[in-house]
Amino acid sequence: MQHLGELFASATEYCQRFAELLDQEKQALLDQDMAALQALIDAKTPLMASLAAAERAIEAQLKQMGRPADLGLGDFISGLNDTELADRHAAFLNAAQACRDANLRNARLIRHSQHINSHLLDLLRNQGEASLDVYDRQGNASRARPGRPISRA
Repeated sequence: MQHLGELFASATEYCQRFAELLDQEKQALLDQDMAALQALIDAKTPLMASLAAAERAIEAQLKQMGRPADLGLGDFISGLNDTELADRHAAFLNAAQACRDANLRNARLIRHSQHINSHLLDLLRNQGEASLDVYDRQGNASRARPGRPISRA
């Protein structure tokens, strides 16, 4: 069981480091710093590989310990009556939840930024307006349409 506790501790450390990178990613997204974003992607890649390897190692250890396939991980760990292992598992779950929350936050920032950029591009192309007839057939400015109010620009 000591080995499983060490695996949870390692996975927790990976999650914490990943959450730190996600916090830095948030700031880079807000600053629209593409160079920093690329560096963060490069830094996140080996951590994701480490987390995947930790997951495989934990699953292998659980299988070796005889965990039934139909028994949840939390139930299995609580059934072992090892408080240190239960604490490490809880710390891992908290760290993983922090990563999930930070990742969802960054995804919302990215979607919001994409929406804003798309809307700005539409305005620049004069799309999304009620009337797209800015020019008449001769290429002259159409007089049938009033100018766009500054609040819409």
